[in-house]
Amino acid sequence: MEGNMAGPLEGVKIIDFTHWLAGPFGTMILCDLGAEVIHVERITATDSNRGDGPYVNGISSYRYSLERGKKSIQVDLKDPTGLQIVKDLINKADVVTENFSVGVMEKLGLGYEQFEDTNPGLIYASCSGYGQTGPRAQQGAFDVIAQGFSGLMSITGEPDGRPMRVGTSVGDTFGGTYMALGILSALYERDRSGKGQKIDVSMVESVIYNLENAIIRYSITGQIPQRIGTRHPLITPFQTFETANGYICIAGLRDWEAFCFILGLEELAADDRFNTGEKRTQNHGALEPILTESLKKQTTQHWIEVLDGIAVCGPINNLEEMIEDPHIKARNSIVTLPVPGENEQQVKVSNTPVRLSRTPADVSKRAFVVGEHTKSILNEWLDYDDSTIIDLEEKGILKSSDNEFI
Repeated sequence: MEGNMAGPLEGVKIIDFTHWLAGPFGTMILCDLGAEVIHVERITATDSNRGDGPYVNGISSYRYSLERGKKSIQVDLKDPTGLQIVKDLINKADVVTENFSVGVMEKLGLGYEQFEDTNPGLIYASCSGYGQTGPRAQQGAFDVIAQGFSGLMSITGEPDGRPMRVGTSVGDTFGGTYMALGILSALYERDRSGKGQKIDVSMVESVIYNLENAIIRYSITGQIPQRIGTRHPLITPFQTFETANGYICIAGLRDWEAFCFILGLEELAADDRFNTGEKRTQNHGALEPILTESLKKQTTQHWIEVLDGIAVCGPINNLEEMIEDPHIKARNSIVTLPVPGENEQQVKVSNTPVRLSRTPADVSKRAFVVGEHTKSILNEWLDYDDSTIIDLEEKGILKSSDNEFI
């Protein structure tokens, strides 16, 4: 971390009950920014049974990428003593996060109302598929459900193809991002009021929030947006094209005539069908094959170089090409973290895109192994002595990691 400065959320304490992707992604954002995130794990969990592969030293890489920098405590919430331990932790926390089905936390005795008197400054964030209210509140949802229900899949894909899921789990990550945003907003407001509040984030609504142009266009025109491949519904050219050795993205056209001349299509510059952006979009079906035929004659890099200043262009990288790109390396956009084991392994994860000059975020600490911090959390947060913790572990109420490599 630059200058060993603490992150902007240093001192913010979060008790985290989230699982799968949406909630953990949100708490990952906050952890990267310096918050202390304590993940409460079920007593039966192990590193090998709590996430998808591939596995590295017996640890789920799926979970590892989301849990860098977080801490882990294992407690039996079905035991009254274990439940009380968690309640005591929450009463010392700034934030609680959860993404169980609606009503589960209340059934456990860990709902927001339980803590309104004992911790009035508590911020309690719930991220669920459809939100905490409404006729679908009790229905579960995963990323693909959120993408489908929101309408996003209906406008993603080729015109003659079937609805397509976006290539990454935006139904989850949007939900987690807006959960983090809600928490930051509530923390800021608490500085003025001294009061906490409950936050209700819906994965479906998080995706809908990002359908800005599609929704307003439909409300004005009455025309239901359709799948149109990689192109933009209002701007042309603004899409991917095939080149001699791959593909190129072209957008932000600044000079149509110069663009035509560079592509060797001088006649297009004077063609009345294409002399304005609106006409190019209206006549896209005629224009696209002409541009494609020309662009296929040279490589992606050639077009990026000769179109510099005429249009904003970029390659379509695969993941290896992205990771090895000099710009990505220069900005440390991908970081390497260790995975403990008899033979320690190194894995790559994405760095935070939030770069603060004075209180920088930090992605340098590895993910926890399950139960790694049970003892230290109870020592530091609740002043438990080691003998008390050992007694509770012997009773099966608490569990600490037995990983010999941490």
